[in-house]
Amino acid sequence: MNPILVVSFPAIGDFIRSHSAIQLVAERFPGSPIDVITSPVAAPLASLMPHVRKGWVLDKKPGWQGLVDRYRLGRELRGQNYQAAYLLTSATKAAIAPRVAGIPKRIGYPREFQFGLVNRFPADWWRQLLNLGWGHLRLYDEVCDIATLAREPAPVDGWPAPQLIIPPSQMENWRRRSGLDLSKPVLALYTSGLDDVRKWPIERFSAIAADYANRGWSIWIIGAAREQSAAAKIRAALPEVVDLTSTPLLMDAMCQIAASTLFLGVDGGPSHAAAALNVPCLLIFRANRSYDGGPVNRHVRFIEPPISTPGRIEGTFGVSVEQVLAALATMTSQPSSQMV
Repeated sequence: MNPILVVSFPAIGDFIRSHSAIQLVAERFPGSPIDVITSPVAAPLASLMPHVRKGWVLDKKPGWQGLVDRYRLGRELRGQNYQAAYLLTSATKAAIAPRVAGIPKRIGYPREFQFGLVNRFPADWWRQLLNLGWGHLRLYDEVCDIATLAREPAPVDGWPAPQLIIPPSQMENWRRRSGLDLSKPVLALYTSGLDDVRKWPIERFSAIAADYANRGWSIWIIGAAREQSAAAKIRAALPEVVDLTSTPLLMDAMCQIAASTLFLGVDGGPSHAAAALNVPCLLIFRANRSYDGGPVNRHVRFIEPPISTPGRIEGTFGVSVEQVLAALATMTSQPSSQMV
């Protein structure tokens, strides 16, 4: 059967979330190869997604250069004989490459009135066209509606949750190269940046790290350049913490997460990766945000400040160290089961 193209998101977290739709497309067209378009940052994750054959890379560039790159990619896609393209993002520019490629069915929501570029719509497209602001679908529901053309009600137990699967050989190769102590249970921390509105106070992360280090756990700080300042503050209080925020390869970062026993983080791409890798997760979100932006994997637990928290307490400041320790204590400490 002819392959199918899925135009996904550039951010790591959103790209991982789009795997729910990819699984639905695979169920609808068994045997059809599925390729994805995403950013250079997220593209390596395509190799970990069940049902995905390959990833096409499209860098996010402004102005005319961005349009030229999309046109060039569309020309490159012409010989692939795609039978359909699912446009999970509603941006007009996302539809340019599939249109240039001559893909006959280009499916998505025409929220930017890109009629012609998009030529097949979910059944409720006109209703969603009028839904602005608070009435907008959350990303998980929207991509699944695009994948099913909104013709099926959501199952009682929900649409498929995103999955990332690391091949055992790749995981073993990382273990040999890592130089990390893998003999003890590991608590992985994802702090986000110090200036991020989604952050949790660093001194509270330090308190959690100290508690688990005293129990004999290894503490790893997961992330990238944005998290390095936060990692330095935690290590200043607890030098035995391992700072992994300088890891150059995304795939090595995925192996670090997969090797963790527990994952504690805030809203962000690494948290979605941990959920998709089937690592037991406790995530700290701002009040009333986990439903819209959090992972849908069932093993994930959330802590949010109560909605009645006074307005002067912003972000995640209403979540205490005691709450987090109590929640972590109830979670089963078991090795991840994603390495199959």
